[in-house]
Amino acid sequence: MRIVCALGFVALCAAACTQGVVSAQSSDMSLPPLDQQMTIDPGTPPSPSIDPNAPPLDLRVVKSMIYASAVKHRVNPYLVMGLGWWESGWNQSAVSSAGAIGVMQIMPATGDSEGPMLMRRQVNIHDLADNIELGAAIIKYNLDGYHGDLVRALADYYGGPTMATDWNHLRADAKRYVYGIYQLAVAFRDGRGPV
Repeated sequence: MRIVCALGFVALCAAACTQGVVSAQSSDMSLPPLDQQMTIDPGTPPSPSIDPNAPPLDLRVVKSMIYASAVKHRVNPYLVMGLGWWESGWNQSAVSSAGAIGVMQIMPATGDSEGPMLMRRQVNIHDLADNIELGAAIIKYNLDGYHGDLVRALADYYGGPTMATDWNHLRADAKRYVYGIYQLAVAFRDGRGPV
Protein backbone atom coordinates (compact mmCIF):
# COMPACT_ATOMS: atom_id res chain seq x y z
CA MET A 1 0.00 0.00 0.00
CA ARG A 2 2.86 2.38 0.81
CA ILE A 3 4.41 1.86 -2.61
CA VAL A 4 1.06 2.56 -4.30
CA CYS A 5 0.67 5.75 -2.23
CA ALA A 6 4.23 6.82 -3.00
CA LEU A 7 3.76 6.15 -6.71
CA GLY A 8 0.50 8.08 -6.60
CA PHE A 9 2.29 10.99 -4.93
CA VAL A 10 5.02 10.97 -7.58
CA ALA A 11 2.40 10.90 -10.34
CA LEU A 12 0.51 13.81 -8.79
CA CYS A 13 3.73 15.82 -8.39
CA ALA A 14 4.74 15.09 -11.96
CA ALA A 15 1.30 16.07 -13.26
CA ALA A 16 1.28 19.26 -11.21
CA CYS A 17 4.78 20.15 -12.39
CA THR A 18 4.13 19.46 -16.06
CA GLN A 19 0.93 21.54 -16.17
CA GLY A 20 2.83 24.77 -15.68
CA VAL A 21 6.11 23.74 -17.29
CA VAL A 22 5.50 25.41 -20.63
CA SER A 23 4.55 28.73 -19.07
CA ALA A 24 7.15 28.40 -16.30
CA GLN A 25 9.99 27.69 -18.73
CA SER A 26 10.30 31.36 -19.65
CA SER A 27 13.58 33.01 -20.48
CA ASP A 28 14.14 34.09 -16.87
CA MET A 29 14.18 30.42 -15.78
CA SER A 30 16.75 29.27 -18.30
CA LEU A 31 20.07 28.10 -16.97
CA PRO A 32 22.22 31.25 -16.76
CA PRO A 33 25.40 31.00 -18.81
CA LEU A 34 28.64 30.33 -17.06
CA ASP A 35 31.08 32.25 -19.23
CA GLN A 36 34.07 30.87 -17.37
CA GLN A 37 36.09 27.76 -17.99
CA MET A 38 38.11 25.92 -15.39
CA THR A 39 41.64 25.04 -16.28
CA ILE A 40 41.44 22.09 -13.91
CA ASP A 41 38.91 19.32 -13.49
CA PRO A 42 36.54 20.23 -10.64
CA GLY A 43 36.53 16.59 -9.59
CA THR A 44 33.54 14.59 -8.59
CA PRO A 45 30.87 15.99 -6.29
CA PRO A 46 31.03 14.92 -2.67
CA SER A 47 29.95 11.34 -2.26
CA PRO A 48 26.34 11.20 -1.14
CA SER A 49 25.77 9.17 1.99
CA ILE A 50 22.58 7.54 0.75
CA ASP A 51 21.73 4.02 1.77
CA PRO A 52 22.60 2.00 -1.36
CA ASN A 53 19.73 -0.36 -0.56
CA ALA A 54 17.15 2.43 -0.51
CA PRO A 55 14.66 2.20 -3.36
CA PRO A 56 15.27 4.66 -6.18
CA LEU A 57 11.70 5.83 -5.71
CA ASP A 58 12.92 7.96 -2.78
CA LEU A 59 15.23 9.91 -5.06
CA ARG A 60 12.53 10.32 -7.68
CA VAL A 61 10.22 11.78 -5.05
CA VAL A 62 12.94 14.20 -3.93
CA LYS A 63 13.61 15.11 -7.58
CA SER A 64 9.93 15.92 -8.13
CA MET A 65 9.85 18.00 -4.93
CA ILE A 66 12.93 19.94 -6.08
CA TYR A 67 11.35 20.51 -9.48
CA ALA A 68 8.09 21.76 -7.96
CA SER A 69 9.88 24.13 -5.54
CA ALA A 70 12.09 25.50 -8.31
CA VAL A 71 9.11 26.19 -10.55
CA LYS A 72 7.25 27.79 -7.64
CA HIS A 73 10.16 30.17 -7.02
CA ARG A 74 10.76 30.73 -10.75
CA VAL A 75 14.30 29.40 -10.80
CA ASN A 76 15.74 26.84 -13.18
CA PRO A 77 14.87 23.38 -11.80
CA TYR A 78 18.07 21.83 -13.12
CA LEU A 79 20.14 24.38 -11.25
CA VAL A 80 18.35 23.55 -7.99
CA MET A 81 18.71 19.82 -8.69
CA GLY A 82 22.45 20.25 -9.27
CA LEU A 83 22.82 22.40 -6.16
CA GLY A 84 21.01 19.88 -3.96
CA TRP A 85 22.93 16.94 -5.41
CA TRP A 86 26.29 18.66 -4.92
CA GLU A 87 25.40 19.70 -1.39
CA SER A 88 24.04 16.39 -0.08
CA GLY A 89 23.30 13.85 -2.79
CA TRP A 90 19.65 14.72 -2.02
CA ASN A 91 20.05 13.23 1.45
CA GLN A 92 17.79 14.94 3.99
CA SER A 93 19.73 13.26 6.82
CA ALA A 94 23.00 14.91 5.77
CA VAL A 95 24.59 17.23 8.34
CA SER A 96 27.82 18.99 7.42
CA SER A 97 30.73 19.51 9.76
CA ALA A 98 29.67 23.17 9.92
CA GLY A 99 26.14 22.18 10.95
CA ALA A 100 24.30 22.68 7.64
CA ILE A 101 21.26 20.44 7.39
CA GLY A 102 19.38 18.47 4.77
CA VAL A 103 19.15 18.22 1.02
CA MET A 104 19.98 21.88 0.45
CA GLN A 105 22.48 22.06 3.37
CA ILE A 106 20.95 25.06 5.14
CA MET A 107 22.46 26.42 8.34
CA PRO A 108 19.96 26.68 11.23
CA ALA A 109 20.60 30.43 11.61
CA THR A 110 19.92 30.89 7.88
CA GLY A 111 16.66 28.97 8.21
CA ASP A 112 15.63 31.13 11.16
CA SER A 113 16.40 34.41 9.38
CA GLU A 114 15.81 33.71 5.69
CA GLY A 115 12.77 31.46 6.08
CA PRO A 116 10.43 34.16 7.37
CA MET A 117 11.83 36.73 4.94
CA LEU A 118 11.66 34.59 1.78
CA MET A 119 8.74 32.29 2.57
CA ARG A 120 6.67 34.57 4.82
CA ARG A 121 6.53 31.92 7.54
CA GLN A 122 8.70 29.97 9.93
CA VAL A 123 10.40 26.99 8.33
CA ASN A 124 11.68 23.74 9.72
CA ILE A 125 14.90 22.90 7.86
CA HIS A 126 14.68 19.35 9.24
CA ASP A 127 11.51 18.92 7.16
CA LEU A 128 12.29 17.74 3.62
CA ALA A 129 9.75 19.99 1.88
CA ASP A 130 10.73 23.11 3.86
CA ASN A 131 14.44 22.43 3.32
CA ILE A 132 14.06 22.08 -0.44
CA GLU A 133 11.73 25.05 -0.78
CA LEU A 134 13.95 27.34 1.28
CA GLY A 135 17.01 26.29 -0.73
CA ALA A 136 15.18 27.14 -3.98
CA ALA A 137 14.04 30.47 -2.51
CA ILE A 138 17.58 31.35 -1.38
CA ILE A 139 19.17 30.65 -4.77
CA LYS A 140 16.41 32.66 -6.49
CA TYR A 141 16.98 35.53 -4.05
CA ASN A 142 20.71 35.36 -4.75
CA LEU A 143 20.20 35.32 -8.53
CA ASP A 144 17.88 38.33 -8.30
CA GLY A 145 20.25 40.17 -5.96
CA TYR A 146 23.23 39.60 -8.25
CA HIS A 147 21.21 40.39 -11.41
CA GLY A 148 21.42 36.84 -12.77
CA ASP A 149 25.16 36.43 -12.11
CA LEU A 150 25.32 32.69 -11.51
CA VAL A 151 28.90 32.76 -10.22
CA ARG A 152 28.11 35.30 -7.51
CA ALA A 153 24.77 33.69 -6.65
CA LEU A 154 26.32 30.25 -6.11
CA ALA A 155 29.38 31.65 -4.34
CA ASP A 156 27.04 33.45 -1.91
CA TYR A 157 25.12 30.20 -1.31
CA TYR A 158 28.45 28.47 -0.66
CA GLY A 159 30.11 30.93 1.67
CA GLY A 160 27.86 33.92 2.23
CA PRO A 161 27.91 37.39 0.70
CA THR A 162 31.60 37.95 1.44
CA MET A 163 32.39 35.01 -0.88
CA ALA A 164 30.37 36.52 -3.77
CA THR A 165 32.85 37.94 -6.23
CA ASP A 166 33.71 37.59 -9.89
CA TRP A 167 35.18 34.37 -11.25
CA ASN A 168 38.77 35.62 -11.37
CA HIS A 169 38.79 36.45 -7.67
CA LEU A 170 37.05 33.31 -6.34
CA ARG A 171 39.01 30.94 -4.15
CA ALA A 172 39.83 27.60 -5.76
CA ASP A 173 37.31 25.71 -3.59
CA ALA A 174 34.55 28.15 -4.55
CA LYS A 175 35.43 27.76 -8.24
CA ARG A 176 35.14 23.97 -7.91
CA TYR A 177 31.78 24.42 -6.16
CA VAL A 178 30.33 26.79 -8.79
CA TYR A 179 31.67 24.87 -11.77
CA GLY A 180 30.65 21.49 -10.33
CA ILE A 181 27.07 22.62 -9.71
CA TYR A 182 26.86 24.15 -13.16
CA GLN A 183 28.07 20.87 -14.71
CA LEU A 184 25.48 18.94 -12.70
CA ALA A 185 22.74 21.35 -13.81
CA VAL A 186 23.71 20.82 -17.44
CA ALA A 187 23.75 17.04 -16.89
CA PHE A 188 20.26 17.11 -15.35
CA ARG A 189 19.03 19.33 -18.19
CA ASP A 190 20.45 16.90 -20.76
CA GLY A 191 19.01 13.83 -19.02
CA ARG A 192 22.43 12.66 -17.83
CA GLY A 193 22.04 13.52 -14.13
CA PRO A 194 22.77 10.99 -11.40
CA VAL A 195 19.02 10.38 -11.00
